[in-house]
Amino acid sequence: MYRANGTQINKSTATSLVAAVSDTDPWVKVSEHLYEGVRADGTDYPPAQRFLKFRKDQVIRTSQLNGCFPAPTVTSIVPATGPAAGNTLVTITGTGFSVGTTVTVGGDAATSVVVENETTLTCRTPAGEAGAENVVVTNDSAAVTKTGGFTYTA
Repeated sequence: MYRANGTQINKSTATSLVAAVSDTDPWVKVSEHLYEGVRADGTDYPPAQRFLKFRKDQVIRTSQLNGCFPAPTVTSIVPATGPAAGNTLVTITGTGFSVGTTVTVGGDAATSVVVENETTLTCRTPAGEAGAENVVVTNDSAAVTKTGGFTYTA
């Protein structure tokens, strides 16, 4: 091994020229092909077409894998009001919805959550008290809160 000026160095000299770096984004090895889906016609869910994103035995940064699973967003909740008894069927639109996505209204779990596609889900509201409540949508990456997203009526 040589320095930039052409001087040959030994292992102990080379070791003195490096410093340990904290690794906050560790490397991981992919154990099987992982695909990214594309909905050509915009209607199929899960996606009808797929493209290889990471190949088997590829070594990637954890952040590269995490980047494939963005936090959800909430654009709208329809209807945005319903009786305090609950059981109102609501449609939530946004992004990042996937299998296992959950919804809470006022801290209580919504029921019958159905992810229709990556941008639409439906669920039934739990019972609550009259007034505006936060709606929280959680996927396996993060949670997003729509402040006062659903209002219970008396």
